Amino acid sequence: MASVREQSRPAVGTWLALVGITAVMATAAGGRFLVGLVFPDIQHDLGLSHGELGSVVSLSVLIVGFAQPLVGWLVDSLSARVVALGGLTCLGIGLLLGSRATGLGGLTVGLGVLAGIGLATVSPTLLTPVVASWFERGRTTALSVTATANPAGQALVVPALAILVAALGWRGAFASLGVALLLLGPLAFLLLRDRGSKRRAVSDAVGCGVREALATGAWWQFAFGFFVCGFTMGWVMTFFVDYATRLGIGHTVAATGLSLTGWASIVGAFATGWWLDRSGSSVPLATVYALRGLGFVLLLLIGSTPLGLLAAALVIGVSWSATTPLTSSLCTTLFGRRRLGTIFGILFAVMPIGTAAGSALGGLLFDATGSYFWSLVVSAVAGFAAALAVAPVRVSARPCAVAAHSSGSVVSVAG
Repeated sequence: MASVREQSRPAVGTWLALVGITAVMATAAGGRFLVGLVFPDIQHDLGLSHGELGSVVSLSVLIVGFAQPLVGWLVDSLSARVVALGGLTCLGIGLLLGSRATGLGGLTVGLGVLAGIGLATVSPTLLTPVVASWFERGRTTALSVTATANPAGQALVVPALAILVAALGWRGAFASLGVALLLLGPLAFLLLRDRGSKRRAVSDAVGCGVREALATGAWWQFAFGFFVCGFTMGWVMTFFVDYATRLGIGHTVAATGLSLTGWASIVGAFATGWWLDRSGSSVPLATVYALRGLGFVLLLLIGSTPLGLLAAALVIGVSWSATTPLTSSLCTTLFGRRRLGTIFGILFAVMPIGTAAGSALGGLLFDATGSYFWSLVVSAVAGFAAALAVAPVRVSARPCAVAAHSSGSVVSVAG
């Protein structure tokens, strides 16, 4: 008879399904960058201003952020496979409509509303409950695999889209990606089928309600961390290249530094995920936030040289994607799986609020002082503050630990 340890080890097929669904999500995530690739082309063809086209992108981003609690609730109430199928279908249709747009209205419906709804499902909110159910051992490592979807989409899918744009134009590229996502929807539905054992099914029914989770200090500590994560990411995405070029560093080096954060984030997610699986504590997450703060300190101290800038980008990159799988894994252990999608969906919605705040404050401080100095200081302090906030979380405390009866026996919340 197989030991309990062997029974809890995920099958090879489960790992392959995880890699497959991550590849699907990476393809969809690459669509986030398509407008940026063809911004001038769309402007020229449709006669739109920077503000008009930018408002379409902003609408999509806002929908992605504020839809996260709804996505989590739908995953809890229906299933991840149904949500993924609906989301990828919606994204595909949105891209197809966008490719046929003749003005701002059509573009807003296609790339703003429908694409925003579709992209909202291509998020950790969808996959966190799935991974929590599929994996008992190596859960954080598995979550780290899913965390590579966005950086992989940026690093691998965007170049492929650039080739499509060169060959087919922006309309053809939008239409091609839209068709591909419509075809990938049924594949995601198949990959996300239930792979849990009876023991896991019992655990899936155990855990806190949404109000119970939000009443704990741990949830708010994680929320502060996610706000800081978004806040600091907003600065990097908006001002990193401009900061470097104002210091006399070439645009190519600055762009290289920005892309380096994406590659380093993959390494950082796997390394810290492996660490959390073996430590079972909040120390890896606190370390990641401390590295985020350190990265901004390095930008202040040595960011005026090409090597210094790249070193700072590397440190920031190691912490870039790691916060999400670490936080989602800790949430699973602390709050259980019963309403995990909704609980984590509300939590994840905090990050885009932080991103908007980081971009806005960085711009306001620059306008007021003519320098990025104070926005870098604020970002560095925020990173260290987040480290101090999450470090006291005690995973073994189980603040929402509950009991459920199954076949006459009591089952406690299991990570």
